[in-house]
Parts: sequence; structure tokens; C-alpha cells
Amino acid sequence: MKGNRLLILVSIILVLISFFACRSAKQISTNTEAKYDSIVVEKLVPYALPEDSAKIRALLECDKNGKVVLKWFDEEHTKRVNLQFKLDSLGNLLAYFETARDTIYLPVKETTVGKKIMTQSIVTRVVEKKLNWWQKLFIWTGGIAWIVAIIIFLVWTNNKTSWISLLLGFIKKL
Repeated sequence: MKGNRLLILVSIILVLISFFACRSAKQISTNTEAKYDSIVVEKLVPYALPEDSAKIRALLECDKNGKVVLKWFDEEHTKRVNLQFKLDSLGNLLAYFETARDTIYLPVKETTVGKKIMTQSIVTRVVEKKLNWWQKLFIWTGGIAWIVAIIIFLVWTNNKTSWISLLLGFIKKL
């Protein structure tokens, strides 16, 4: 009795394996990967220089004739300042002061961090290709061989265990 149960169990497993073994694979896989890119851009940014200043110190005196005389003169200014002065005969000091407006360009590094998402999909597709006559022959003969083998196996197990008559008797009782 124990051998019959084992034989029935093995036959059921073989039948189930034969039904599910030839199923085609449907594979769809997706990979998503995030990468962070940092881009460093060096560019020149305009910067306006502030206005300059100058300092003049002078000592003006009158001489014996009543004319204004420049005794000493001192000036301080930067390179961008254009300074002109005049002392006229009446003793007036005329000063002309001009600064050249200048813009310098300073190098600045600007970093941009961006997120780049990369998605990769792998899909298995069925390729349509016609079978040759001999490939069709092997498929048909294989199918027929499986059917014949299953029928022979069922008849053989029925002769050993008479499970078909037990199954029919069980159905009649219901």
C-alpha cells in the first residue's frame, strides 16, 4: 500500500512538471540609478571699482608786490586719478579732479550640483521565426509520445491499484 501511494505521488508530480516545465519566460527588469553630477564653471564677474579720492596740501603766501606765491605743494592720489591744478595771477587756485571709472573682472567658481536619473529596462521579447518541417515533426512526435506515455502510465497504475474503479465508485456514492 505504501508503494502504491508513492507511485501515485510520483505520477502526479511528473504530470505537473510536464504541464509547467515548458512555460516561456517573461522577464522584465528595471534598474534605476541616481547619479549626482557637480559642474564647476569658472566665469568672470564684473566688479565696479569705487570712486577714488585725492588730497592736496599747499602753502600760498603773498610776496612783497601783493601777488600770491605758491610756497610748497603736496598731492596724494592713486593711479586712476587725473589731477590738474592752476594758480592764476589773481591767486585763485583752480583744481580739476577726474577719476576714471573702471570695472575689473574677478574670476568666480560656480558649482552646480545636478541629479541625473538613469533608468535601464531589460525586456525579453518573443522572436517570431517560422519553424522548419523537421522541427515541427519533432514537436508533434514529442507531444504524441508524451500523451502515449501518460496513457500507458495511467493504465499501468490502474492495473496495480485499480484507482479508476475506486474513483468511479466514489462519484456514484455522491
